[in-house]
Amino acid sequence: MVTIETSGPNSQQTEAEHHVIESELRSTSGFGDTLLHLLITGRHNELALKVFAKDMSLLKAPNNKLETPLHNAAKVGNEEIIRNIIRLSPSVVKDALGETIENGDTALHVAAKHNNESVVSELLRLDPQAASKKNKQGFSPLYIAIVEDHTWSVKAMLQVDTTLACTQFLDATFPVHVAARRGNVKLVKHFLQEYPEYAKLLDSCGRNLFHMAAEQNHSKVFTELFALTKDDSSQINQMVQSMINARDYEGNTPLHLAAMKGHKSVMTAILYKLNYDRAALVPNRKGKTAFDLSYDQVWNISEIDRKQIEEHVEKTGWYFTREWFDDVMIPYENKLERTQVIGLGSVLITTVAFAAAFTVPGGVNADDGAPVLGKRFMFRAFILANTFAFIQAFMSLFAVIYSALTDPEDIELQYAYHKFLSASCCMVIAFGIGSYLMFVPVTLPIAIIVLVVSLLVGSPTVFPVLLMEQGLYKRIFAFTSGFIGLYVVTPIMLLIFIFCPAFL
Repeated sequence: MVTIETSGPNSQQTEAEHHVIESELRSTSGFGDTLLHLLITGRHNELALKVFAKDMSLLKAPNNKLETPLHNAAKVGNEEIIRNIIRLSPSVVKDALGETIENGDTALHVAAKHNNESVVSELLRLDPQAASKKNKQGFSPLYIAIVEDHTWSVKAMLQVDTTLACTQFLDATFPVHVAARRGNVKLVKHFLQEYPEYAKLLDSCGRNLFHMAAEQNHSKVFTELFALTKDDSSQINQMVQSMINARDYEGNTPLHLAAMKGHKSVMTAILYKLNYDRAALVPNRKGKTAFDLSYDQVWNISEIDRKQIEEHVEKTGWYFTREWFDDVMIPYENKLERTQVIGLGSVLITTVAFAAAFTVPGGVNADDGAPVLGKRFMFRAFILANTFAFIQAFMSLFAVIYSALTDPEDIELQYAYHKFLSASCCMVIAFGIGSYLMFVPVTLPIAIIVLVVSLLVGSPTVFPVLLMEQGLYKRIFAFTSGFIGLYVVTPIMLLIFIFCPAFL
């Protein structure tokens, strides 16, 4: 147990006793913590202050993680001990504030990470320059506090030093940009109301806070800030109007960026605030309007709610609605109708062809089950034609269904897709095997052709490749399959029918 004499300057103590006490004060635990580490972490502040007064160099003593007692105080939010040791020796505390742990964090970094705003305030009053000191990742305490959404710590820093609001970070952004990018509405409003000049700062691309929020789909930033602009003559309203229409160095407004990303909620919020003709039809440097960019980014137009667009006619303008219907909705509805017709036709052909393969014209012999007309040339031609009709119709049907089932983010849908794929392959193979058994007694070559084609198309390793998700391969397959079917398969079948009846 350590005994610390504090009875006054006249206290008598031998030199040997002094060395014993100093040795005990500097003894460490298994983790390298000194007595001061443990006292501060446990909030035994009165005793910790006495230990500090006895040996102030302990404040810089690192443990195994290079954490000093000051780091521990910042981590647990022990504001009282920090305030008292600063009062006792500000120079020693300021010197200890420069000590860093393994990742380069100072005690102020640690306080910002743990959102201990009172500790942040005390340390910044002692050394305002500590807020801009970067760790090994290049992050300052202010940046960490903003990224961690520790609003109170950020406000505490700004209250001590308002110039921190114009600190430029490594990515050439400013505090208000990071707050907007994080969607921290409270902090963005604080910047806008308390530091309006700093709120208008631009990054290296010429973008303001609204550009950042639009790119990250934080529609709440727009709605909350627009709520502050009810008074048309207010300074905030004028600033918001100016910033929401501002262009970056590529000529993009916040609406352009939202349209590029397909962020419909942000686009709706902006268009509610602005006149459509002034916003959606303004081109960027590439000549693209927000409407053009939005059209380019519509991956799944079926998500668009037509009724919702109609309800917004008065706000967004009749021109926008009419253009949207003409350029997007009408082509989509036409495509949907064509898809339904193709799907229905494919289902009918597949069903009829499958049934025709096993209920053949002329019936079957009761004795061996062989087709009655199996020896005739035209019957064999019927088998080939029916087989190719089934295969082509089935692939057409599968392509239509496949286009609606491929969503990589929907696990249940992916499970259903793979089961559907397996069932489809099995059905094609069953068609081939059944046809082979039906026709092998009367025409072995045709039976083999039907079986081989069915096994090839129905193979789980071959069939999915025919419907690859990548756009280039899909287009190549669509072209080649149609070309081969029209200009290769059909002529070969005609030649076989005309010149090779003996083979059939």
